[in-house]
Amino acid sequence: MKKIITFLFLAIFFSSISMGITYNLGLSPLKAELIMYPGETQEYDLRLMNGTLSKIDYQMEIGAFKLDENGDYIYLKKNNNYDFSAANWVKFLLNTDHVLVDPLDQRKVTVKVEIPRNLKHGGDYYAMLWANFTPSQQAQTKKASGASISLERRFRFGSILHIIVKGRPSRSKIEVQKISVIDFDKIATSTQRGLEVDVFVKNTGDISYRPTGNFIITSNRKVWGRGKLEMSKTDLVMPGLVRKMFAIYDRSLPSGEYSLKISVKSGKRYVGQKEQKFSIEESTSTAKLLGVNFKISPPQIIFDAKAGYTEMNKIEIYNREFTTVNAVLSAVPIDMDENGHFIYGDKNLKNIKIYPQKFSLREGQKRIVPFSIKTSKNAKGQETFAIKVEVSLKDSPENKSISYVPVLMRLSRTSTYGFKVKKTEKIFNFPATNTKKATTIVRIWIENTGNTFTNFNLLYDIIDPAGNYLTSQAKKLSNTGFLIFPNSQRYVDISLDGYKFKNAGMYSIPFILIYKGDKNKEKKLKMEVKFKITKKELQKLVEGTT
Repeated sequence: MKKIITFLFLAIFFSSISMGITYNLGLSPLKAELIMYPGETQEYDLRLMNGTLSKIDYQMEIGAFKLDENGDYIYLKKNNNYDFSAANWVKFLLNTDHVLVDPLDQRKVTVKVEIPRNLKHGGDYYAMLWANFTPSQQAQTKKASGASISLERRFRFGSILHIIVKGRPSRSKIEVQKISVIDFDKIATSTQRGLEVDVFVKNTGDISYRPTGNFIITSNRKVWGRGKLEMSKTDLVMPGLVRKMFAIYDRSLPSGEYSLKISVKSGKRYVGQKEQKFSIEESTSTAKLLGVNFKISPPQIIFDAKAGYTEMNKIEIYNREFTTVNAVLSAVPIDMDENGHFIYGDKNLKNIKIYPQKFSLREGQKRIVPFSIKTSKNAKGQETFAIKVEVSLKDSPENKSISYVPVLMRLSRTSTYGFKVKKTEKIFNFPATNTKKATTIVRIWIENTGNTFTNFNLLYDIIDPAGNYLTSQAKKLSNTGFLIFPNSQRYVDISLDGYKFKNAGMYSIPFILIYKGDKNKEKKLKMEVKFKITKKELQKLVEGTT
């Protein structure tokens, strides 16, 4: 019986800020799962989308893929040597490998899957179905020598086909291949303390796994640490492949001999267990001392409040040293520089109460520390400060570390929001040799003209003097956005690397500034900046794209 799992459309978004139109291209489903038997044939449909105002010519292609040990995709051609590739079982029911999709339309493409009758083993098999699109307008540029070249940009949309073959025997086996322990304290350049535990698991069977794992560190009948093993990007272990599971143990162990015990499970069933000995020597690292090992959560506190009321909140402090530590807490002013970095003051704020301000924590102990602040009835916009946490070793008071927890309170009903572009800088730095990378950015200085902090982001395009878009899609400048304080400026950088520059003259960057208002509601402002590229700079930029 056919089973199709449909995800959201994979789409590339082209934005025209001046017209307010969003275009999209893509295909669906992003993943199809079929349960089949040897000799069986099934069909299902792919949908190709065209949200543009011109015809799109998709070139259809069938391939395969594997995952490397870190979970990154390795794309393979149809005739590959991966034993669990289903690429040769798949074909498109088309007279040609090109599919033309009309503007603002979509078209179905039927996919036919036929399992060979003589297949020896059942299990999991995979293929990748590609829809390739090449824009009709290709850039013509010139090298410094004067020779004309063509720069082509292609877009690929992939749909994964997962076939579960029944009716044939399938092996089910996964094994712990090897374990390695990395001691960060012995690496002079490392800023991470403790250990990294790497466990390499190999799937020697015919079915896929999504394993979970745990580790435990012991010595002389004492448990020094335990935790979960993770995987990067995806937890899928396809047949015949090796994947890395890892864990960061962020405590510095005393010198001595230790035992690392690993257990790997699939569901509730143990599929691999292994034990390995390792030793910790006295560190000879010349790295910067990391100080006292303690953890504070949350790292930052942001919430809405009302003027004239007493607000309560809390932080948690966790002692990760193997000895007792002393903690001293206070409240200090906070500000922000042009890079978006916090600046902490030294003055002890008296209107913030911390309960208690001084205490000790035993090895592995946690403590929740409440604090309160009463805002003035006349306060507007915001109240900001930081909780300063000083922790020292009980036996060595001179060994001290300091951390801060920014506390940002937005005073609702009194907040105002506004933004202004103060200036634009074009920063072009072309080194004389190829040993250093060129710097080509447009730096935009944003001022918060409101009376409260907020988080903003930019969704931008780049347009050349002839009105052509250099960006094939509207780009978001950051995944997380940029925090900015009121009446302050900070800059954001838009990189010009990799674009197809053809003309000298005045370029523009239209963008939508997206920011968070009261109760984190999203709001948008349309803005635009301009910058000029000279003929000499254009030549350098063109050379950088060849």
